[in-house]
Amino acid sequence: MVTVETIKSRRIAGNTVALFLRQIAVLAINLYMIRVLLQTLGVEDYAVYAVVYNLIMMTSFLWGSIQTITQRFFAYAIGAGDIEKAKACYDANIILCFGVALLAWAALETVGVWFITEKMNVAADRLDAALFMFRAYFVFALLKIFSTFFASVIMAHEDMRMFALISILEAFLRVCAAVSLTMLPFDPLITFAVLFSVIEVFIASIFALLVITRYRECSLRLPRLDVGMLREMLRFSGWTVFGQITTISRNQAITILINQAFSPATVAARVLAFSVGSQVLAFSTNFSMALNPPITKSWASGAHDEMYRLIFLGSKIAFYLVWVATLPILATLPGILTLWLGEYPAETVIFTRLALIENAIVALAFPLMAAVRATGDMRAYELILGSMQIMVLLASWVLIIAGFAAVSVYVVAIVVNILMFGARLALASAKTGLPAIEFLREVIGPVGLVTLLSSLWIFGVLWIVPEAEYLEFSLPSFCAVVAIFVAPAIIALGVGLDAAQRAILVGLISKKLGARGAEQ
Repeated sequence: MVTVETIKSRRIAGNTVALFLRQIAVLAINLYMIRVLLQTLGVEDYAVYAVVYNLIMMTSFLWGSIQTITQRFFAYAIGAGDIEKAKACYDANIILCFGVALLAWAALETVGVWFITEKMNVAADRLDAALFMFRAYFVFALLKIFSTFFASVIMAHEDMRMFALISILEAFLRVCAAVSLTMLPFDPLITFAVLFSVIEVFIASIFALLVITRYRECSLRLPRLDVGMLREMLRFSGWTVFGQITTISRNQAITILINQAFSPATVAARVLAFSVGSQVLAFSTNFSMALNPPITKSWASGAHDEMYRLIFLGSKIAFYLVWVATLPILATLPGILTLWLGEYPAETVIFTRLALIENAIVALAFPLMAAVRATGDMRAYELILGSMQIMVLLASWVLIIAGFAAVSVYVVAIVVNILMFGARLALASAKTGLPAIEFLREVIGPVGLVTLLSSLWIFGVLWIVPEAEYLEFSLPSFCAVVAIFVAPAIIALGVGLDAAQRAILVGLISKKLGARGAEQ
């Protein structure tokens, strides 16, 4: 007999598989794009591209907030079976997107232009190119607000396959744009920015068309202003925006600080490390995309015990998805960077290793974040976590001003992220009744054991075959690399999950891979 819980589990598993496969494709495409850009632009122009792009990404808190708001309110309305509330949510979000776009335009047109012309560390002969590139990315940022909204509606409906396919298409078009730089007789910085924005026009149009035609609450119409719904969203988003601002500011502002204090090579190393770290973290992020709607719906329907089970299992899997990729990369990073980029800035190795460790800590807390957001009460959460993000930025600024090496910002981030995990667990427990002691026993215990055993295995392999770190072409090195890449997954599956969880995970994924229509 197929139960409702089984159907939910199968849906989560299917969505996870779809997003996992999507991330593998996007990862490969994006890493190749970075290689092409670095080789085409050179280190100095790549640093200019990176700083301008990071400046644009300072506004990503706006579309990040849109994503959080949309997923939460749509998933809540769907979970409660309230179609009229879903319609009101759609209309309010459309109005909110236009308001956010206007805010982004004002910020970029004033502060952004001033920073590039007055403060950015860029060669005089590249200033005009940097300004043109900035305005092209300006268009991308505004369109991203709307494409994020429509994509979030798709995710709230748990239609992850469609989201995955469009994401792969977007990544493929971007790499085509990067490759075309070697064929077009124009300034590569300007050309890539223009193509980047044109692609976003196309992707936003696809997302909008799908949402309008697939979901009855999202029909093409003039949005009606529901003051109550808009007020509820703004009350929720107020603290969410604060949290998004602090997170984005911390990440992007530190890159800009490094641009002010260090060489273009150090900036490029920072951006490369961030790119690798974010791509690996995306495996866990994509899993969380599949998990967040069920968590919210479980809370909305009063199924709190079900929500706790999702959080326990989700936290372990979110960590393992990152860890089984992180540990092999940590062990063989010099060889990977050489194969990937050829020549690369010297600081890339240490920056990337520390960024990966930081992201593993972050991944563990994703389901806890979803649990707090499901309640809609974000004030204490965002105030506390946002203040800790500001702490990272301020401490990094002080260390850079004091003359410390750029690597110090990663050490600060790791320490504070450990503290932030503790804060997230405490807040999730206070807001949802999540049993914190049980979480430590059921999640942290197995995660710690997997981390210890897999690390000891890797260190042992590298002690026996040290040349494996550099991916040297020999039979011992090849065997060692295979052992390094396979062992963390085996240990996570065998030690990190109990028998029931292992059976559910393997069974559901195999069913989804082998027989897509099984749930029907």
